[in-house]
Amino acid sequence: MGDQGRPAGRLLRREVAEATVLDRHRKGPPRHPGIKPRALLDVAIGGAVGALARDLLIKAMPGAQHGFPWGTLLVNMLGCLFIGILTSYLLKGKPHPVARPLLVTGYLGGFTTFSHLIDGVHALGRAGAWDQSVVYAVASVAGGWIAVAAGLWGGRLLPYRPLRPEGGAPT
Repeated sequence: MGDQGRPAGRLLRREVAEATVLDRHRKGPPRHPGIKPRALLDVAIGGAVGALARDLLIKAMPGAQHGFPWGTLLVNMLGCLFIGILTSYLLKGKPHPVARPLLVTGYLGGFTTFSHLIDGVHALGRAGAWDQSVVYAVASVAGGWIAVAAGLWGGRLLPYRPLRPEGGAPT
């Protein structure tokens, strides 16, 4: 039971309805309570830099434009490894609020690419190389899982050093 003997579901619906009415009368654009504009900016900047780094790395690989998509496979495996390492490392302490949105969601999210992976699977299949297409898809997914697991394990081995002491200025 919720407040004053009412079922909890009824109380929750009333609170949502009141919040919606209040939100309509608030000036400015509607906001989602969990999204901070600074975090959106961090993700956007990290994503742009990560996508640029991915493009440069793939184009720098010999033969990246033809045949088996080794560049995309390498980028996705490296990205998964670093996602695991950073996630494990950031979970050890109280990281700077910019760290996860900028580095994990933004940079590594832009660096890795599911759409490019699917495009490569499709291109190999279209070229009649269905065996390579299947190997690429399975290697990407299984390799990604293994790389994240290895990164999570490896990240636990790193000593945690906060960017700034508790309650102090950045070091």
